[in-house]
Amino acid sequence: MNQNISRIFVVFALVALLAGAFAFAVPQAKADGTFNISVYHGINGRSLGLDKELPVNAMVYLDDDLIATIPLEFKDRFTADLDAGKYMIEVALQDDPAQNPIMSLGPLEIPADVDVRIQAQLGAGKTPTLNARVK
Repeated sequence: MNQNISRIFVVFALVALLAGAFAFAVPQAKADGTFNISVYHGINGRSLGLDKELPVNAMVYLDDDLIATIPLEFKDRFTADLDAGKYMIEVALQDDPAQNPIMSLGPLEIPADVDVRIQAQLGAGKTPTLNARVK
């Protein structure tokens, strides 16, 4: 797997974590022990010589327990309220039957009452970048 593809999946792992565990149009944070996450998959796989949709699965772990497997494709958005806690994200290509992680992120402690936004995109030189914000 080339370096650009590896970077994309690092982006998606963080995207997934900060999905489980960050991107656009996040509602206001709640005061009930949760944080809000919004993730946007903005990487066109054709830019990397892959399928345009670049389908991946983000496996989200909270305190070492798998809580969700989130399928994402180019231009997909995922938004959720999640419990504060220790998150780990692993990202794998959807066409990998074993779902071997291409990259992982965490563990990362995310507090309650914040908004986490993540947008994955290609930067200069087709380098996958992750723009993340926590409010």
